[in-house]
Amino acid sequence: MSSRRGEAFLHEFREFVAFLGTLWGILAGISVFFPLSSALLEAIPLGRYGDDGGVFNIFPPHLITLIATVFTLFLVLSTFGKRKVLTARGNTNVRRRAWVSLAFGLAAVVAYVSIYSAYREYAWGVFGLGSDDPRKVFFEVPLLLTYVAFFSLLTHAFMLLGMAEFYATDRENPDSKESSG
Repeated sequence: MSSRRGEAFLHEFREFVAFLGTLWGILAGISVFFPLSSALLEAIPLGRYGDDGGVFNIFPPHLITLIATVFTLFLVLSTFGKRKVLTARGNTNVRRRAWVSLAFGLAAVVAYVSIYSAYREYAWGVFGLGSDDPRKVFFEVPLLLTYVAFFSLLTHAFMLLGMAEFYATDRENPDSKESSG
């Protein structure tokens, strides 16, 4: 009985690797590393307080990118784990969920940039927050959550589209896995 579970796991794992080899899987895989690349390319502002335009005093930027990457990887595995339920509902529902995920992801990045800008501009003058003020956590927690939400939802959208495409191909050609593996 244990060997059957092992065989089933290996089959599911091969399926996951085959999915990651598709265009959508590659895009989802790349988007997992967006938090890391964003930190390197500075596409989304993420700096320590005292750096040029940086605002983070409580949470170091490396911790934020680490949390975003770990959460995104968790979401990739969780989404793949629900593939049978998601694809059983049909491609239309999965594609709709991908669009919703993308929309919420874009809303999250808009919220992130808005909070970041307000925090940078008004932390001292309006809110009276000094450099080591513990009340800065009230800005940094929403920044952390919206940063993580953006990358996770973006990856989730790519994963859903990829799964819809990958499993639609499998339904059209049920022998595709056997002939390729």
